[in-house]
Amino acid sequence: MGDLNFMDNNHTTKKGCSTAAALETQNCSPAYKWAAKVNDETVFTPGQEVSVQVLGHQANVPEDHVLVRDHASSNDVRLEDDAIVNLGDGNVFRSVPRCDYSGGASCDSPAKLALFVDDEWQETTRDDQTEGSIKDLFKLDARVQLLRDTRSSDDLPIEKGATLSFADGPVFVTCFVVEDHCGCNEQGPITKKYRIRIQGKRYTVDTPSMTGREILILGGFDPEEYMLNQRISGRFTPVGLDECVDFTKPGVERFTTLPNEQTEGEPSGRRSFSLPESDEAELQQSGLAWETVTESSGRWMLIHDIPIPGGLVQQTTSVAILISSGYPSASLDMAYFHPSIQRPDSKPIPQTQASVSIDGKQWQRWSRHYTSKNPWKVGEYNVMTHYLLALGWLGREARKLQVAA
Repeated sequence: MGDLNFMDNNHTTKKGCSTAAALETQNCSPAYKWAAKVNDETVFTPGQEVSVQVLGHQANVPEDHVLVRDHASSNDVRLEDDAIVNLGDGNVFRSVPRCDYSGGASCDSPAKLALFVDDEWQETTRDDQTEGSIKDLFKLDARVQLLRDTRSSDDLPIEKGATLSFADGPVFVTCFVVEDHCGCNEQGPITKKYRIRIQGKRYTVDTPSMTGREILILGGFDPEEYMLNQRISGRFTPVGLDECVDFTKPGVERFTTLPNEQTEGEPSGRRSFSLPESDEAELQQSGLAWETVTESSGRWMLIHDIPIPGGLVQQTTSVAILISSGYPSASLDMAYFHPSIQRPDSKPIPQTQASVSIDGKQWQRWSRHYTSKNPWKVGEYNVMTHYLLALGWLGREARKLQVAA
């Protein structure tokens, strides 16, 4: 897969401003990248102000040439060899033989401005742009998010429809926010960066695909101790450690993890009735602590020691799933938790007020159902997919708390 560069978009820590010249502002906000176009070549510069000598050297301008700021005019302005130029006044240059130059010291025509997206450039003379006009200029996919490129990992997302000033920097990169387009049936665009979500945290990567192992490591999980699931087209599926996940594939949404506490194949709890052989094999392989019990209220599968998404009160819980008499042809429905799931602000979680007694304990019922739009799929859905779906309900409540904060 090659070397991967990652950034965590949930928690960014700044320990203090750098004293390197002009690389960061006094309030520690990241410095934007600057670049110039010299003889149709892209030259990235240390900052907005740069010496003519540096521009000429980086663009391999012959010593017997002079640099000229391009105004698309016969009177383009020559730059003195020892001058410092402000790229905000125009960042398109050309070189001409020193002996042939016949331009002036000033020009009334506006200087050309070069914008850069994913190392490609386009010229304009307008210093006021919008997020939409830059996308149109570069013929970008409407699903692409623009980021203003910075000298740190904290590239700045550009809001849809935002007004942009050339003086703030001309260098941008594209990003595809995977979960924002999970409902789309089209292949995602190829961009410079991709933003994915792992167990509630967002990360930006510079590759369109990663293995399950790489995704777990990125999220801070030991691949030998955790298993990875991806939510795709509305349901969770397991991802193998060496399986490659394509972030541009239609329907890809987000990733969750589960502890992979492998057993030696011995039952980890009571087995008062049997599940379908394929279900039991999948549960055993998962390493989950599960058991089956029979109560007057029905046949129940219990899964214990489930980690709770950050933001909710509990750290772990157990889930109970009622195994209907017609399963697996008949659908499963709802899920029941003990201890009950609570918000830290004590506000009620919708449709969780009822409870049922199972195994001598009160279990909180989460009333969530398959619908005609998203029905139970015989042969495709089972106890494991329903369990993963229930985990998704918890994750959704945790995200609501994050948004409210």
